[in-house]
Amino acid sequence: MVPLKRRMAHGKTVASRSRRLLRSAGLALIMSCAAATAKAEQPVAPAADVTAAPTAGQTTDPTITGSVERHWTNNALDSDRAVTDWYTLLRGSLDQKWGDDDAYAKVHGEFQATHYDRTSIEDDRGLAVSAEAFRRLAPGFELRGTLSYNVSSTGDDLDLGPLVIGTREFKQVFGAQAQLGIDLGHATTLILDIADSFQKINDTTFEDDLIPPTKLHADRNLFEIGARITHAVGQLGFGGSASALIATVERVGFPPLALSFVQYTARAEAAYKGADGSTYGAAFGAQLLRGEDNIYERVRPTWQFTAAKPLPKGFELRGTYFGRFETNDTDDPLASWLQRAELEIGLKLRENLSLASGVFWQAKENLLLENVERSKGVYGEATYNATKSLAVVARIDYSQTVKTIIEVHERTVDAFICLRAKI
Repeated sequence: MVPLKRRMAHGKTVASRSRRLLRSAGLALIMSCAAATAKAEQPVAPAADVTAAPTAGQTTDPTITGSVERHWTNNALDSDRAVTDWYTLLRGSLDQKWGDDDAYAKVHGEFQATHYDRTSIEDDRGLAVSAEAFRRLAPGFELRGTLSYNVSSTGDDLDLGPLVIGTREFKQVFGAQAQLGIDLGHATTLILDIADSFQKINDTTFEDDLIPPTKLHADRNLFEIGARITHAVGQLGFGGSASALIATVERVGFPPLALSFVQYTARAEAAYKGADGSTYGAAFGAQLLRGEDNIYERVRPTWQFTAAKPLPKGFELRGTYFGRFETNDTDDPLASWLQRAELEIGLKLRENLSLASGVFWQAKENLLLENVERSKGVYGEATYNATKSLAVVARIDYSQTVKTIIEVHERTVDAFICLRAKI
């Protein structure tokens, strides 16, 4: 990165100071330490960082992407009951932007659909749309707002020993988010964030109406506020962040299926970007989770470390390791304590051909149910870019999962070939 200026000369323009805001926050993107497979819970559909530079120019042409994947798996039910099947996965997205660097609006839409050849109870469908507006208000101030809507129909199964019944659940998520970026001078940036979302889940329906529709998951509202301050010194960035997440959960059943909670997080963060393109990020802090009616209250450390290092002869090494409370993807009425580590290596054989392989390890401890889920796995992938807009991908994944209390042992193989297109 280009060394950052410490002081703004008198009379700088709005655009000039905004560029300083973008540069001084650039390392904050690394400091967020957000790997694709290690995302923290988001109350709304993730919006781009308020300090990310919009593309210059006026209205752009729409960008359309699509892919079709043909999979084989030995665990179509995602359980210890081995069922082999073929399935097709379709994905697509559309992006359109209007405006320039100082003010713009853009929309995004995407869909995903899964169809199994025989195990149709596992078919899934999903659609997500969002609208985003960005505006530079004054020298050193930038504002971004996002509205989002997600809808999904998820197929699953209910295992009753000798009988497996298909289930289906319809879910909607309405979200809104606002971010304010402020240039404090001396290569220091403050980002303020506020977000709210409401998740509405219909009653679960059962195959052939063998069981009346039943509420199996509670509706909930997630409200979050946060702040991050970063300071850049050459290639090094450091700072801190704090956030509060308040979840108001519908009370369903007794004992309840899910509980309301509050979660507070504070972290110190640092990141470094090397001249060779390598990046290193570290974050360490504490999280306080308090459950409804004081059923659980505990402070635990939270951490995240990421690294990406280009190696000779076209190799690249990437890794991440984190620990935190997981309040979104959990089978527990309250939350889980999650640790996950990943290591990946990539090789670019030619300009249009690359290989990648990786391993992961994960431990998820349910806080109230006391079950521990341990997983590990490995993958291999090859990507061939046939043209600038068409790629062919082949991949195979193998994973093992053990759930202690319910004594479940799962072994899953998933292999697929994919065509990806971009217009």
